[in-house]
Amino acid sequence: MSSLRVERTYPHPRALVWRALTESELLARWLMPNDLVPEVGHRFQFRTDPAPGFDGIVDCQVLELESQACLRISWVGGPLDTEVTFRLFDAPGGTRLVVEQTGFHGVRAWIVARILKLGNRTLYGKRLPQLLQALAEADPQTAPDADIGEPSNCMTREQTFWERLLKPLTK
Repeated sequence: MSSLRVERTYPHPRALVWRALTESELLARWLMPNDLVPEVGHRFQFRTDPAPGFDGIVDCQVLELESQACLRISWVGGPLDTEVTFRLFDAPGGTRLVVEQTGFHGVRAWIVARILKLGNRTLYGKRLPQLLQALAEADPQTAPDADIGEPSNCMTREQTFWERLLKPLTK
């Protein structure tokens, strides 16, 4: 596996999905704490709990930025030296998000890619939709810590099946 790809359609306008991808505080609510500034060339970090072979820091740089269409960043942490591209497209009733992470090389990176693939189901199938729903219902400036409630189901039946099957293995 040299790349990961996630495709989801959310029942929200492009501008809202774009905010969740490019506003540091919102990105932290569904992905990881960070110091992102959406400007080409900006270097930033994602921070999370350390794990074996990973200090919990992902060093990134904004490589490409096209408002409400494309965000491409470098992603370097642990055994990974990859790029992640977020692309937004209009879709009937909402926005289609396509995420591609490329550049997995070596055995350790392949193992991390498998772990990320499992985590992506939760990130893009539950956490991001929950945040988008909360943003659609309330002004995040007045309620930045609002409960993001029950998840929207943006996963296919097959993805839901595999998530339920693999859940005991990923705890």
